[in-house]
Amino acid sequence: MRKVLLMTLALCVMMAGAAFAAETAAPAAKIGVVDMQAVATQSDPAKAAKKQMESKYGKEREALEKQGETLKKKAEALKDPKASEEKKLEFIRLKQELDQKTRNFLRKVEQEEIKLRQDMVTLVFNATYEVAQRKGFNFVVDITAGGVLYADKSMDLTQDVLLEVNKLYKDKSK
Repeated sequence: MRKVLLMTLALCVMMAGAAFAAETAAPAAKIGVVDMQAVATQSDPAKAAKKQMESKYGKEREALEKQGETLKKKAEALKDPKASEEKKLEFIRLKQELDQKTRNFLRKVEQEEIKLRQDMVTLVFNATYEVAQRKGFNFVVDITAGGVLYADKSMDLTQDVLLEVNKLYKDKSK
């Protein structure tokens, strides 16, 4: 019984020593941080997407806003007790039309924005991966996600990722 106990104890000590040696021999993980909000707003593809959305939907948005302003003026006129029922019904009809146009517009814009966001996320993840691989980082965290309270400047990969996103976007656009 004593021999078994001594053998078990010796085995445990050897395993602990091996685990300690492996732990000290392994290099420390290199962690990087990226301000994804900055990348998502300052990159060339983000600026191009904003410009594309404005050119595609800007005039329609302005027309809807104008219709809304016109409707507000009509609403003011309806506050007058002398306003006829016919004008009130016309106002209700115009408001419903505007509401329907606005819902349709927002649906179109939202669908396009979802597609653009998906493309942007893919591009940013690819760029982050490339930068992390090139610089030897094992782990990269989004600093805007709320979990990072402090990060040394040497860990910040934001500008590198931003440059890589722009490069990948340029290469993709060719």
